[in-house]
Amino acid sequence: MMQRLKYFYKRHALTVTLLFFGLLSIAMVAMVAIVYLQPNKILSGSDYHFHMNRIENLALSIKQGEWFPRISYFFIGGMGYAAGLFYPDAFLYLPAILRVVGLSIKESFIVFAIAINFSTFLITYISGKLADFNKKQALIFSLMYGLSIYRFADLVNRQAIGEVSTGIGICYQ
Repeated sequence: MMQRLKYFYKRHALTVTLLFFGLLSIAMVAMVAIVYLQPNKILSGSDYHFHMNRIENLALSIKQGEWFPRISYFFIGGMGYAAGLFYPDAFLYLPAILRVVGLSIKESFIVFAIAINFSTFLITYISGKLADFNKKQALIFSLMYGLSIYRFADLVNRQAIGEVSTGIGICYQ
């Protein structure tokens, strides 16, 4: 039986690894999704409202045909703030488009968090392979970074989207 599993893994290593990363990403977010999806309750970290305003502003701008807004009108009591100049919106297009399609802000954030986790695992794995790690070492490297407590706390407790998304860019470079 063990030989068959090893043979199967050797033939389908990439598929099994991607499936593992996908399930792990969903499991990580599922632990907090129960809190996010409760009616009339929002898990609110220090950066939550800031980034949700950015997503909502981007979604409304996309609905109006402006794909690259310069001013976020939800800030400073409707006066606006050029948040996109200091905090790039590149990673926020996924949840913003999900908002345009009709998902709630909480649901779009959950899908976004799963996508960030999956991307983090995948890019870290690829980075390990580029650093001449074998498959097992690259997987361990990916798990060590993707499951680190600080990164998880950034995503769950603080909702520090900028820091969590930046991790993807750092690994990719």
